[in-house]
Amino acid sequence: MTFDAGLDVAEHIKTDGGARVFSAGDDKVSVRRLPELSSVIASKWTAGFGPDDIVAFGDVLEEALDENPKFLIFDFAHRSAGSATQSENDGLAELVHTAANLIANSSTVAVAWARGDMVGADLEFALACSMIAAEPCATFTLSPFGGAYAFLARKIGMARAERAMLDRERLSAHAMRDMLLARHVAEGIGDGDDAIIEFLNKNLRRHNALSHMYRAQRLVMPVPYELVRAAHGA
Repeated sequence: MTFDAGLDVAEHIKTDGGARVFSAGDDKVSVRRLPELSSVIASKWTAGFGPDDIVAFGDVLEEALDENPKFLIFDFAHRSAGSATQSENDGLAELVHTAANLIANSSTVAVAWARGDMVGADLEFALACSMIAAEPCATFTLSPFGGAYAFLARKIGMARAERAMLDRERLSAHAMRDMLLARHVAEGIGDGDDAIIEFLNKNLRRHNALSHMYRAQRLVMPVPYELVRAAHGA
């Protein structure tokens, strides 16, 4: 299937700013394709990663490698508190590793879009993406879950990452941006895709520069599969 086909999606939802928005999936994860923006939005509606979430996000990543959209938005649409407890879900380490290396294997820029509390597996996955964007009300609890420490240490250094995680710092979206851990903080709060589409419209012309930058970053700081597996005790 090519990216522009969009024939297997379940339902046409709306037209917004010239972008056709589709939806497919169950109550936990929905996938919308925006062909005119060469982008895909995958929304997860509950905190944490259950087996269904892992399969759904894994499918989206595999399709991205084939379809090569410019942006792949992982929308953490939940606003409830998550759990820092490490789950036993099979496949989470493989999912995180695939997300971390997507930019090295394609030109797709993966964006973690945070709306609520990001902690545990949600935070680890977000740190594995090319960049983090957030609504102003989003929070990030830096707990030593899985490979989160490794991803954080690559960005802010081992000593700072260790202190932040041992203290379980809870950072606002603006604090994350100040630490250069979040690239973008949306101006408003909404339940729809308006802020995401605005972000895409502003960054489409920067896609090539962003793709080259994040690919170079990943090549300089690779994320070995063994590291992620070991962090999950596998």
